[in-house]
Amino acid sequence: MQIRTHLLFPFDLGLELDFSGHDAEEIFKQVSSRKTANVVFDGVTYHDASVVTQIYKFGVGSIEISFDMEADLSEAAKLSCFAENVWVGKMPIVKYCQSHVDSVIQQASQYADYHYEKRLEEEDLFPIFVIGEALPAERDGKEALHVSETFIRRHRKALYGIVAGEPHYDELSEFALEREKLQNYGYYENEMILIERFGAVVYSPESATILNLFKLAYSQYWSLKSYNFLLDRELDNAQHVLEKLPPYYKFWQIPSQYQRFSKEALDFGRDKLAIIESLYSVGPNIPRIDADWHLRTLYASVRKVFTIEDLYKTVDTKLSRIEEAYNSAREFLSTNFFILLDIIFFTSLAWSVIDTILLLKIAHR
Repeated sequence: MQIRTHLLFPFDLGLELDFSGHDAEEIFKQVSSRKTANVVFDGVTYHDASVVTQIYKFGVGSIEISFDMEADLSEAAKLSCFAENVWVGKMPIVKYCQSHVDSVIQQASQYADYHYEKRLEEEDLFPIFVIGEALPAERDGKEALHVSETFIRRHRKALYGIVAGEPHYDELSEFALEREKLQNYGYYENEMILIERFGAVVYSPESATILNLFKLAYSQYWSLKSYNFLLDRELDNAQHVLEKLPPYYKFWQIPSQYQRFSKEALDFGRDKLAIIESLYSVGPNIPRIDADWHLRTLYASVRKVFTIEDLYKTVDTKLSRIEEAYNSAREFLSTNFFILLDIIFFTSLAWSVIDTILLLKIAHR
């Protein structure tokens, strides 16, 4: 079977990008495209692999390594489950991709309109297999069956292994297969589009468009993961600030803590504005997708696969909680400051009263 394999390696740029000029309305920009050394997996060499690097305006880069393979679905499932064992030239694929990350970030910096202090450094590979030959047709008596349906039925274990990253797919029970049933998102009768969190299989005349849509949704997923990473750090900082706030009787510590709190709150405010702008500038409605019923439906389904809506809600909740934490700290410091002023005022008043009384006693003598 002829299969075009695409291995996606996403990474956080630590930047928010603004493409100017004729690319201003584009969501991504291609940084480079080149042929690379041979790809090796499980002792088999695949020649003429290509490497395409893209950067997305919401701060995610993607390195895509693609190559042709003549293999059956069991070999594709094995590659999907153990993609990290692929070698590109003389380097493991993850190390190879990591070696290009810094140069891509440097190239992307020319478009940056905001820099984050930290970036997510997790590693992940997402395999997509595009079947390039016609699937065999079958008949049930005199009636022709839909090619995609019969193909999925016949190879459902291997296909499940690919999209679910399950290395022991041959041992799956009927219960497991029925409970997590493969969902074909194909628009046409003989179209097959399968995608889950750990892989995808495509058989479609529009495979190039579908591939780009998958890459967009996966990059959005990775972007939200990076925002969650940043906000987890912000939550830790906010918690630390709240724990270290001095009580009113340690008034000498208030100025330094207020200065530190202000710096943390301002840093968070800048991050929050950048994140919100990114979330709403590249949201669920993209004109070229929204204008096509097929792409719009598929895009909505893929977003559910990557739990993008849930991640949006998580990011929004964390933003609200961090803001509440800093507001609480601001109120606490303000309250302590006014308590301190009240103490100073009443102490001064008491001293004035005592001083007046003493002066009166001295005057009577």
